[in-house]
Amino acid sequence: MRVKNRRGSRPSGKVRALVLGFMMLISVSGIGPWGVAYAEEYDDAELDASVDLSGITNEAERAAKRYHPVSNPEHAAGMIEAQEIATKKGIRSSFMICPDGFERYFDENGEMVRDRLLPDRSAYVDIDGIKLDPKDNNINKTFMKYASHGRRALAYDKSSHYMELWVNGVMTRSYMVTSGAAEGDKKKQGDYRTPLGYFYICDKKVSDSLKEELYLNYPNIEDAKRGLKAGLIDRGTAEQLIQTSRNLQKPTARTRLGGAIEVHGNGELMDATRGCIGVYNEWNKEIYDIMQLGDRVYIVE
Repeated sequence: MRVKNRRGSRPSGKVRALVLGFMMLISVSGIGPWGVAYAEEYDDAELDASVDLSGITNEAERAAKRYHPVSNPEHAAGMIEAQEIATKKGIRSSFMICPDGFERYFDENGEMVRDRLLPDRSAYVDIDGIKLDPKDNNINKTFMKYASHGRRALAYDKSSHYMELWVNGVMTRSYMVTSGAAEGDKKKQGDYRTPLGYFYICDKKVSDSLKEELYLNYPNIEDAKRGLKAGLIDRGTAEQLIQTSRNLQKPTARTRLGGAIEVHGNGELMDATRGCIGVYNEWNKEIYDIMQLGDRVYIVE
């Protein structure tokens, strides 16, 4: 933060004290130089759990909305026809097989549910209102069998919103969860994306806002190499992140790659986090109690 003065003058002792106090405050709160926040966790906790994309206020939110167009014009026409029929039939809080053959869900007001989990969190419906089959996911079962041998592991498929908990080579539980408001792999701080790749749990904590939290080691080795190549971080920072991952430690979140990516509670029905994986509180506590430091989390799409 710079204090503007008349040329040739210096800020008074009182002003200097205020500036120093402010810099100490933002340092403690995790905000970098000139007020730039470098980690997802330093965003407002309530916003992390629930981002309203109807009020587009910054580049990341505009990107999030841009990544959710109606995927197919024919589906759009089918949506309109289906809504009209559901309204005439008085469909409420239930599914309906629509004229185009797709199954869609209509809420308590008779409105088609789109781009979110069903109220009972049993499945996800896409931007066209079409119910996705949780079993149609990109999780490699053979890989997970060996990845969880002698330990625990989580596997999450962002496209289907389906997550599995594996213990010693056996898939023991599955969940429907949500993640970042924008689609695609995480590239930098504030892009609202959940990262893809292989991570380990480097910290566990409990907070009032997001409940039980499992902290992932993003940025990992691959992210550090990518960030260095893209010019987002310098070589020293990249080497620090790489060494941190090799030592199974917690990486710094204060880089332009972002950080503080977690599996946490207070999961919403829609993709609305700033990069974390949001889970229904009861399920999240179960996951938190089972998973241990060093256990792996695999995120695919």
